[in-house]
Amino acid sequence: MADFNPQERVKKMVNAIKAEATEKSEQIKDMAAQQFRIEKNKLLNQQKERIIEEYKKKIESYTIEKRIQRSSKINQSRLSKMQARFELIQRLKEEVRQKMAQLIQNQSVYKELLKNLIVQGMIKLLEPRIELTCLEQDVQLVGSILSECQVEFQQIIKRETTKDFKTTLSINQSQYLTEKNGKPILGGVVLSCANSRIVCSNTLDDRLELSLQEFLPDIRNGLFRK
Repeated sequence: MADFNPQERVKKMVNAIKAEATEKSEQIKDMAAQQFRIEKNKLLNQQKERIIEEYKKKIESYTIEKRIQRSSKINQSRLSKMQARFELIQRLKEEVRQKMAQLIQNQSVYKELLKNLIVQGMIKLLEPRIELTCLEQDVQLVGSILSECQVEFQQIIKRETTKDFKTTLSINQSQYLTEKNGKPILGGVVLSCANSRIVCSNTLDDRLELSLQEFLPDIRNGLFRK
């Protein structure tokens, strides 16, 4: 009993409690530090993902904008080319029209051309009675070739079908050709029958338009080679 020292025992107990408290404190600190690192990494990853997503959206928006700009430039270029081609073809058409106007100044040339246009229209219509409408100044010229047209038409039908078919031509002198699309008609004729319910327009202007449409692919290939 003489060796029992209460103070020493209390001191040991206090030291043990302090050691345990220190150990618990260190464990708490380690856990707090670990939890802090976890939360910090979590926040960093969230911010990183948000920034990456924002830049993805910006890059996508930029890419779309560039595509739109490129597409717009391509369309503008195409429209410009189409407009230039259209204007060039219109100039070509006008040049041909002017040359045709000069050509028909030759009365014999125009007379033969009129005869061919009339006979061609007669073959297309194949009617016993056909009325012709022409320019007022062409009435006398057209009248002078009516019989020739009728005979030539009859000969063609006989040769091609071995049948006789006669067509009587007359000139409409109550109405004349004047203009089309704001431009004076160069010449030619309009053939009609069945009280004008059936019409075949063989004016020079219409023939020019038809020829232009027919040869347009060749004209484009010749003028606009790729």
